[in-house]
Amino acid sequence: MGLRETKKAKTRKLISDIACELFLERGYANVTTAEVAKKAEVAVTTLFNYFPTKESLIFDREEEYDKDILAAVRNRKKGQTILDGLHKYFLESGLFNPPNKKIAAEFMKLIKSSPELSVYFRAMWSRYEHTLAREIHNEAGVSKTEAECIAKLVLEGVSFASNSSSPKEALNLTFKVLKNGWNK
Repeated sequence: MGLRETKKAKTRKLISDIACELFLERGYANVTTAEVAKKAEVAVTTLFNYFPTKESLIFDREEEYDKDILAAVRNRKKGQTILDGLHKYFLESGLFNPPNKKIAAEFMKLIKSSPELSVYFRAMWSRYEHTLAREIHNEAGVSKTEAECIAKLVLEGVSFASNSSSPKEALNLTFKVLKNGWNK
């Protein structure tokens, strides 16, 4: 990465970190983009060059996560199933192993407390479903409908597990059911 790209990445992260800090401190609805820009020492127009919406300020790594999910499918070990590759990825991801559990819990509480952030999060997760479905379709050679079904079930299962009282246990159960079926 060149100097210009490095500087842009640092500015983007700074803006997002400040926005997240303010949103956690005062609530999403109580913070304006102008306040975030001022504290980050950038113009509001600059802020919107990096983040197209107020909601996107808090999801600064959404493209990175999408790429990581696809990489879990593409770069899985030889002989490893797609489901096993995804299971391993999510189990090791920051979603289930956050560096700071307290901040992660506050972040999820913030998302749930804001209708705008909840809608944005669901739309982001839906985009992940579409890209994962394409990847599964290409990698496994299954029908488009089957790939879409698997992508939906995987990501809904991950979402369910991440909100569970025992997230890792719920994630393991999700993938067990997906791999083995449910015959009750």
